[in-house]
Parts: sequence; C-alpha cells; structure tokens
Amino acid sequence: MTSRHRARRRGGFTLLEVIVSLAIMGVGIVAVIEAYGAAMRLSLQDEFLTTATFLASGKMEEVIKETYITAGQDEGDFGEEFPDFTWSVEIADSEIEGLELVTVTVYWSVATLDDYLVLSTALRENDPNAAAGGGGAR
Repeated sequence: MTSRHRARRRGGFTLLEVIVSLAIMGVGIVAVIEAYGAAMRLSLQDEFLTTATFLASGKMEEVIKETYITAGQDEGDFGEEFPDFTWSVEIADSEIEGLELVTVTVYWSVATLDDYLVLSTALRENDPNAAAGGGGAR
C-alpha cells in the first residue's frame, strides 16, 4: 500500500504549486498588458508627431510665400480639422545681416500627451523699397 500511496501523491499538483503558478501567470499577464499600453501610447505619439510635422511644414511654406518677411510673432490654430493643434511663428533678426530666423512651433495637447515640434529656417530679409520700384538707379 505504501507504493500506491506514493503514486497518488506524484500524480497531481499541490495547492501551493497551483498558487505559485497562478501568481507567475498573473505577473506575466500584467507585463504583457503594460507593454501593449506602452506600444499604443508610442503609436499615438508618433501619429501626433507626424501630423505636427506636416502642419509645421505647411505653416512654414505660408511664411516663406509672404511678400514681406519682418520681425515679429504670431500664433493661432489649425481650425476644426485639427482642433488639438496650435501654432506660433517667430521671426527674428539673425546675427548675419540680411537674414531673418523663422521659427514655427506646433503644439498639441490630447489627453495626457502634451508636446511640441519646432521647425526653423533662415530667410533673406525683404527690402520694402524693392517692391515699390525704388531703391536703385536705372
């Protein structure tokens, strides 16, 4: 009978073994869920960064196409199509004469994701006399 008794004990799991295995599985499941959440946040962040890049490029093109580039600041939003995004433009004199530094910053705030993107370039300063036809001998 002793050998039967031993065979029975070896055939199943003890309560302690079941509890330990459930604890290990629980930790594993929590880790997988946290990794999935982090991946979703990164994906969302990349989506906003891509959108902000396109919006900043478009705003920079608007500034470049302006007839006169003069030092100053402006800000606004992108309307109903991009309600979570705002922009600011700063044009400042550079250390090099005849160049203006143009900085476009796009901000976004969605849920807990607050961030911004900065796009900068240097442009030639406009001569207001050139457009009026003055400023040079013929």
